[in-house]
Amino acid sequence: MEERRFVVWDAEGRPLGAFGDFDTAHEWAHRRLRQALTRLPLTVDDRVAKVSRRLSRARYELVAWVEFAVLPGCDLPGLTPAMGDPSRRQPAWPTNG
Repeated sequence: MEERRFVVWDAEGRPLGAFGDFDTAHEWAHRRLRQALTRLPLTVDDRVAKVSRRLSRARYELVAWVEFAVLPGCDLPGLTPAMGDPSRRQPAWPTNG
């Protein structure tokens, strides 16, 4: 993750590029911002520092990620098979068909 920790996303959540340092990602995002067909705002995520920078033509926002709850586990019943019941086990990886 450290090698390409900065990811640039478009307004629809599509990744546009991944970069090893913030300056390169930031400059690239500003160049992309000026392209006519780019869906704004663009977001530059730093997954290690847990911050995002949201860029549009009118604004520049710094968004800090916050953990606001720690849950004891997932409450989806299908994800908690009964212990010792092999018929309820699900594969670790999706299967085709």
